Amino acid sequence: MDRQKKSTRPYSPASRVGVAQYFDPGWLQPGKHKYALLNPLHVAQADRTDLDCRPLKTPSNKVREHLLPQLVCLESLSVAQCESLAVRIGQYAQRGSMFLSALLQSNADADEMIGHFRFTLEQSRPDSRKRWWLRCYDPKVFRHLCWLLENASMDRLLGPITCWRWPNQYGQWHALKRYAAPDLSIRVPLLSPSQWPCIDRMASLNAVIGRLAMLAPEAVASFDDYRKLDSLLVKAQQLGLTGVEDRQLYAEQAARFHPYIHDHPDMQRRLDQTVETQGSYVRRCEDLSAQSLHDMARELETIT
Repeated sequence: MDRQKKSTRPYSPASRVGVAQYFDPGWLQPGKHKYALLNPLHVAQADRTDLDCRPLKTPSNKVREHLLPQLVCLESLSVAQCESLAVRIGQYAQRGSMFLSALLQSNADADEMIGHFRFTLEQSRPDSRKRWWLRCYDPKVFRHLCWLLENASMDRLLGPITCWRWPNQYGQWHALKRYAAPDLSIRVPLLSPSQWPCIDRMASLNAVIGRLAMLAPEAVASFDDYRKLDSLLVKAQQLGLTGVEDRQLYAEQAARFHPYIHDHPDMQRRLDQTVETQGSYVRRCEDLSAQSLHDMARELETIT
């Protein structure tokens, strides 16, 4: 079952993401995907020694090369190696892990690809003199860039890549084709000042998505759901919840039980007490069961 529905937001790359499919070994055949991305922190070294891997180095990153994300040149693999790689991808998927972070279609050579990633992986940020690492190779980051970026920015992120295919937490793969070939001679920041705070919230956002994927998967079925969850994290902060876990719980409750669950007098009281005492909202909610929150949601529906 395709658990990831398309976004309805116009002019968003998310609206062009292809329907999810389970891994097809034919994707590794010549002419399908020229490259792949691999995160060595998630793949055992013994499982990748036979692959033609090139580290994606950037000017400011001093991490050792074998720990950096790797560009895998699939065209150099023999038929037997492709078959072996397909088996490994399936084995990791059965364990709930991702062997490859992405499959990439491109006509560029490896040096061009590495040069492009030198730009995309390190970004400048307003009011900061440092270079910031953008983990676009991580599927749990790339999925959010699909709804966060506009088409022009996504095309700059893709650069020489004509199609980016990535796995989700259910073992299905999504694909996004480049909208238009960008002028790569002009290097401009991929993210606007207003988009950087979302990057900062992404770890929290993914934590909430992970919880809801287990407890209420229907609440994280589309890119629009991701955007709404991010808005809930922002609202929680605006209300005065300072703790990361407090804001995550606030977003989870609204997405899982009722979008206005916090308008219920009982929940409003808990929020007010948390903000007034600068205490823990998580602790304030320890006595709440899923049933009690469902009951509150029904009460809200009756009132409205």
